Amino acid sequence: MLVPKLNLLKCYLDPVEAIDDFGKIEKLDFLFLDINMRLSGLELAKLLRDKVRFIIFVTGHPEHALAAFQVHADRFLQKPLGFPKLLMTINQLLHHHINFRR
Repeated sequence: MLVPKLNLLKCYLDPVEAIDDFGKIEKLDFLFLDINMRLSGLELAKLLRDKVRFIIFVTGHPEHALAAFQVHADRFLQKPLGFPKLLMTINQLLHHHINFRR
């Protein structure tokens, strides 16, 4: 589904490849992470936090919610997740960010 002004730059199955590519990126608006990967999504969030405006965990592991917020996640969404919930979350973060900056 297309959403105006929302562009998917890349999707990674290998977190190590993502870390390598992030060395070439100055700043992103959103990073969506799972917890259970070859390199923990929590560790990846710590490594990439300074390059991302918003980190959203999308995972089937609710027991890691507290740990996600300890690495400064902006949202924690539990699978299964529908597109309307994902879009609402993105809009909430953007709305809050715009209003906070005023």
